[in-house]
Amino acid sequence: MKSSLQTLRDTEGTMHFLAGWCAQVAVFSASLALASLFLHRLFSIPTPVALNLLKLSVVGGLVAVALGALALIDIWRNGSRGMSRVAYGGFIALAVIAWPLLALPQVNAFPEINDISTDLKSPPAFQALAARRRPGANRPEYPGNAFADMQARAFPDLKPLFINRSVAEAYEVSVDAVRRVGMNIVAQKPPGDRAAAQGLIEAYDRTLIWGFYDDVVVRVVGNSVTAQIDIRSASRYGRHDLGRNATRIRALLREIVARLEATVSGPRTTSQPSRKRKKRRNRRN
Repeated sequence: MKSSLQTLRDTEGTMHFLAGWCAQVAVFSASLALASLFLHRLFSIPTPVALNLLKLSVVGGLVAVALGALALIDIWRNGSRGMSRVAYGGFIALAVIAWPLLALPQVNAFPEINDISTDLKSPPAFQALAARRRPGANRPEYPGNAFADMQARAFPDLKPLFINRSVAEAYEVSVDAVRRVGMNIVAQKPPGDRAAAQGLIEAYDRTLIWGFYDDVVVRVVGNSVTAQIDIRSASRYGRHDLGRNATRIRALLREIVARLEATVSGPRTTSQPSRKRKKRRNRRN
């Protein structure tokens, strides 16, 4: 009889151990995730450190789920106590591991690229922002033809913006648009007075929740009559941008077009040279 009672006590003690650790590990994992978010978003701790904390929190959440599963098995078999702790820990653990699972639809919907440009043959280059790419970050150079091919298939709408404005006016409008969409300008290089002038705008943007850094460069080339605007947006960290860079370029292009159409001079903008102008040129030739 005493042996049976001792076995029951040992079983319940084990159950309390598993249920208690399930809740404790889950709370610790959630604390890691929140600390990573808070420190990176508000105090800009290095992104690799924040990412490692997030990975560790997910691992902890999985461990808490495993502990909770073992505890549930014992509760079901032996009628042990600890169900409330398992439910509490399991709920927190599932919330911790939910954030990467919620990103799965975007991972499957978009290609694994982190650098997007409207000009795939000669993407605008980062200059001032290249110095901000710390060790462990993605390289500032454009990755090459493999990325260009994947982008062309996934985002065929992203093309250079051709406008019937002077390069100087197009540049000023682009600067205004970059500020209006909330990006932080790092460097500006206005176009000169040459016949074929070029201006550059470098800025960075941060994601809404986690505050990850993405770099943006706007290149404006042209003359006193027409101009071409190209935009490149690239993630500083991570292999997959979840379509974020393409969305940013579209938003900036829309803002530039809106700023241009709000001004008086010059006709409407086009995303490619007018077919009528092409026909007229061919007839003249």
